[in-house]
Amino acid sequence: MLPLEGLRFIELGLGPVTGLATMMLADFGAEVIKIEPPGGDPNQAMPSSRMWSRGKAILEVDLGDDAEVAKLHRLICDSADAVVTTLSKDERELKHLDYTSLSRNRPDLIYGSVTGFGDSGAYAQYPADEPVVAAKFGRMMSFEGSAGHAGPNYAALQVATHATAQSVATALLAASHARAQTGKGFEFDTSILRGMLPYDLAGLQTEQLVQKGLIERPAGRQDPRAVLPRIYYHAARTRDGRWLQFGNLLPHLEANFYRAAGIKVPDGGVPKSGPALEQFRDQLLEHIQTRDLAEWMEIFVADGGVVAHPYQTTQEALTDPDLTANGHVAEVTGGLQLGVVAQLSATPGQAGDAACRTSFAQLASGQLQVPPRTAADPQRPLEGVTVVEAATIIAAPLGAATLADLGARVIKLEPLSGDPFRSMMHGIGAAKCNTGKESICLDLKSAAGKAIAAQLIEQADIFIHNYRPGVPEKLGLGYDDLAQHNPELIYISANGYGPAGPGAKRPSTHPIPGAALGGVVWQMGGLPQDQPLTLTEIREITRRLFRANEVNPDPNTSMVVATTATLGLLARDMTGKGQKIFIDMFGANAYANWDDFLSFEGKPERPAVDTEQYGLGPRHRLYECASGWVFLKISTDEQWALLGVADVDELEARFKTDAADAWEEKLTALGIACVRADTGWPAEFLLHDPFAREQELVVPAVHGEWGEYLRHGPMVRFAHHASYPGASLPGDATVSLLEEIGYDRSAIAQLLESSVVRQYEKL
Repeated sequence: MLPLEGLRFIELGLGPVTGLATMMLADFGAEVIKIEPPGGDPNQAMPSSRMWSRGKAILEVDLGDDAEVAKLHRLICDSADAVVTTLSKDERELKHLDYTSLSRNRPDLIYGSVTGFGDSGAYAQYPADEPVVAAKFGRMMSFEGSAGHAGPNYAALQVATHATAQSVATALLAASHARAQTGKGFEFDTSILRGMLPYDLAGLQTEQLVQKGLIERPAGRQDPRAVLPRIYYHAARTRDGRWLQFGNLLPHLEANFYRAAGIKVPDGGVPKSGPALEQFRDQLLEHIQTRDLAEWMEIFVADGGVVAHPYQTTQEALTDPDLTANGHVAEVTGGLQLGVVAQLSATPGQAGDAACRTSFAQLASGQLQVPPRTAADPQRPLEGVTVVEAATIIAAPLGAATLADLGARVIKLEPLSGDPFRSMMHGIGAAKCNTGKESICLDLKSAAGKAIAAQLIEQADIFIHNYRPGVPEKLGLGYDDLAQHNPELIYISANGYGPAGPGAKRPSTHPIPGAALGGVVWQMGGLPQDQPLTLTEIREITRRLFRANEVNPDPNTSMVVATTATLGLLARDMTGKGQKIFIDMFGANAYANWDDFLSFEGKPERPAVDTEQYGLGPRHRLYECASGWVFLKISTDEQWALLGVADVDELEARFKTDAADAWEEKLTALGIACVRADTGWPAEFLLHDPFAREQELVVPAVHGEWGEYLRHGPMVRFAHHASYPGASLPGDATVSLLEEIGYDRSAIAQLLESSVVRQYEKL
């Protein structure tokens, strides 16, 4: 039995956001009815549409026909569990397809709306198109330096579409779980703009800490075109002209790399800066050119402790042995597609067949019985759910923080020294990844520490870890050990490569899936493979690769962690059993490459980004203005005609006759997607554009050391103007958690004195 069988979701949405969200639910057994206008979804020309339509029934409905709308209204009220829509607020209300109208007959209905920028405010009428959102948000400015020119660079990988789709799926699953407990319906909203939030890891907090005087602003802005990668995150070219990405973030991983590669480190360690660092960098790059790619990978795989992977295109990734071995590539009629979003051991999913068309008559069913209420009405759907997280750095912790925003109680298990991420970047990124949690620091190598962890997990609904295979079992935190005492536990293993395949026991960090899954190669407009390159040219390409690969892979994984947790929760509601679930960074980043992670005969190639990273062509690119830059997207020949230009050269000249803000105002009034793209990085937008606060993209919170600050808002809103906690501090709940599981003051004092646990102490 598939875990979501018996649930009916109505996809009253067009395009890939709702398409991908409901595809994931269909893969696990939900009945998804996709409502399309006569003639089909306008986005059906996208090669990926056959994938995000799989496993669904397609029902054509003319929303201009009142009789057709009345039938749709009855279908929803008679048999739907949830509706997710991309209709605007005005369209929903005009057709009485809004939550207020539908919930009068169905108080248990789950209803979600997805827009580009939100339902209200200055940008509500802007197109729901990711590149437009990316330009306005400042994401294109955050890629400055990935090409050689100053100013914004086109953001190729559509990560906000991925993040928003995962968030919609998470919200639908979380609300379905809450409804199973209470009989209560829910309404939520999100946007592609909100889907940008995971990718601003530290900017928002950094700017505020500078303003508070808690950290210093660097003297003089560093030119992004001059910033070289950190040595442990370097890319390098091999003898046969291929490219490798390294990701040896932690000291022991970096030491493993130098040892396995045969690189001699100076007696004082790797230089930190200056000419000595650049000399070491050159030696490293020259050394990697002494062997072919296959030879290096044989060495690194055999070692087992080196973080390294070749750069690939997304199409090449479809045959990567780790992706195929872990079920991330599904064979479907006519080709290959994304596999299911997670591997559930007890209730596995299955990629669906091609969509089929249906009619109202075929869908006729009886009246759905509203479940009885059995608990208090929660404001957010995961209230009452407890998550224990034993994870470090970004991917899994940020996913758990997303669950906290949905109302879950999240308990973070940390080593005595704290999550290593807390010591990086003044702990700024760690603050984002640990909002809304309770932290306990403990020594999991001690018998007493293991016992405390096991006690906490025995009372949890979900356990999330990112240990490498075999480590949880050594710590007494393996699934079999924990399930003996908590058979309903949802046990999520989130690692780099997945449990099968050649990379199963190898470490992986942030830049590796970016290189392996093709997003970086696309952003770069391709990589030189055959032509000879000087060391200076290789240095420049590695610099650009570093810029192109930032702020994507870890958050891409975080969003899948949240989806997977709620999927496991609802599977438990349906079956009464817990289970072990596997997800990994490679599979999650395959989903982030949703537009090209499929193949079939006649599939068009991914549109190429130009070498200057302006965009995909004259109708879809950045243009420099008399002052500032704009991003322009022309969708029709009629819109192009409104510009009154013959070719791109004339258009470039025309834009240079006026300022970017003026062009945004003039062309937006004509219905053309044109927004200024250089007002600053995302932090500037979030702190200084009133729209960000109006839409709760930032919300007030309190930090134990910083005081009051603004944190990022939730990925979906179930309740407007709800309060959201600030970041946890290492060990801030150690004592209270020990008291909760039965330790008295004397026992706690002894645990603290013997360094089994540590509590937070303000510096």
